[in-house]
Amino acid sequence: MKKMYYGRVAIISLAALFLTLFLYGSLYAGDKPVVSTVNAKSQEDGAALIHGLINDEGGKEVSKYGFQWGESNELGKDLICTEAIAKDKSFSFQLKDLEPGHTYYYQAFAVNVKGSSYGELKSFTVPVNEAPMVSISVPGDKSRIIRGDKLSIKAAAKDDGKIELISLFINEELIHSLKGDALNYVWDTASLSPGEYQIKITAQDGRQEGYEQLVVKLEAKPETKTVAELQPAPQPPSQQQASKPATQNVSRSVGTSNTYKYPKLSKVQGAFGQFYYRDISGGRIEIDPKWVEANIVTITLPGLNQKVQVHKDAADNFIQAFTYIKNGKAKINGQEVPLLSLIKTMDGTWVSRHVNWSSSRGLSNHSWGIAIDINASDHFRYVNPSREPYDPNFILWEKAFKPAGFSWGNSYSDSMHFEILD
Repeated sequence: MKKMYYGRVAIISLAALFLTLFLYGSLYAGDKPVVSTVNAKSQEDGAALIHGLINDEGGKEVSKYGFQWGESNELGKDLICTEAIAKDKSFSFQLKDLEPGHTYYYQAFAVNVKGSSYGELKSFTVPVNEAPMVSISVPGDKSRIIRGDKLSIKAAAKDDGKIELISLFINEELIHSLKGDALNYVWDTASLSPGEYQIKITAQDGRQEGYEQLVVKLEAKPETKTVAELQPAPQPPSQQQASKPATQNVSRSVGTSNTYKYPKLSKVQGAFGQFYYRDISGGRIEIDPKWVEANIVTITLPGLNQKVQVHKDAADNFIQAFTYIKNGKAKINGQEVPLLSLIKTMDGTWVSRHVNWSSSRGLSNHSWGIAIDINASDHFRYVNPSREPYDPNFILWEKAFKPAGFSWGNSYSDSMHFEILD
């Protein structure tokens, strides 16, 4: 009987010992996890990738881990990672829409049943994207050229990233644009009036624009006297003969013109021709009515049902673009909207004027009736498609104006402006 009793006591004692060891192992053995904060990688686009590492789980399962971060060493924001984690396994999180030039602080942490542990407090500063540096090698500033000469214009751009676009402007009017970091263009001055011309080269890296500009002076070609011209002048013609203006050879679409009333001749705008004109107040011009009658027509824009005046050879492009707008839709923030709803204002088509209404600048392409301005009040700027994918003018460009044969002024920071490609 005593043997049985002592046997039961031994069994109970052994069970109690195992239970004690189990409870100790479950509740008291082990330690807090060990976690490290790893250096971050920040980018000029306002994003940064922060890293952490579980060095030791502390003998217990890690139930929660992630980062604390903020704009000061007080942190204040939590990022919780959801995937299972193990010893020697790193983890990371991408921060977006950070302010260039600002410093941010972060710290990795991990939690198990024994408590919370934190890595070293670290920081990073988001780099500031510098504008591209542009240099014009030819011509030199204040160069003098003779009307009729072909001037070589050479420029290059450098940047800490990739140059997406380099463009040439003369008197603020876009002349040539191409992808890459170098430009080589031959400027024909035969049809230009003597005077000073501003040459400006811009370069864009997708976020910022840099530029370099200079001025050249175009001088009239010196007159040369022939033997015949040295002879005595002939008798003046009759009054009837004197009233007839001299015939001039000009490009297509000009026709005959009263050059006394309209003394200036525009450049040749590709297939849309050129015209005689005169300057009037406020940066406006008056174009020879004969050219206007032969080239400017009135159309109705589909969807808007608004009558506008455009160049006859551009009418089909305008109608096609607004047909796309009338019938098209776009998905914005998960919601489908009609393209027509993206147009808040429509300005211009045929408006005879100088660029930016300044008589010191070249003629606007609106003067030929081949351009249109959409949502002008908040789009005299550059639209960054990667950061503004739902910008209305970017969507209209992609879905309507580009397939209808237009170019977009966004490349020279005028995202309201669409014009026909020649």
